[in-house]
Amino acid sequence: MSEINLLKTDNRGRVTLPPAFRKEPLFEYVIEGEQTILYPVRTVRKYPDLSDLPGENLPPAWEQKEQKVNKDTRKGIRAASASDALKRLGK
Repeated sequence: MSEINLLKTDNRGRVTLPPAFRKEPLFEYVIEGEQTILYPVRTVRKYPDLSDLPGENLPPAWEQKEQKVNKDTRKGIRAASASDALKRLGK
């Protein structure tokens, strides 16, 4: 019989993962009855099948608005908070 490990919660109700899972950034989970099964995921590998959706043509005015918005080529700003981003933007 396989070993049974229980996940415990801390005093705030958060689940503490076993050491082998703590550095995993992404999990897939399945809920079966009262149990939750976690699977570590290295990449997002499931995409919905969109092949049966009809194509949509946008009106010309809408396309022009989208082109104005999407042609912005400014560099991104790396910052830990919004105030840090404003400081870096000002420099």
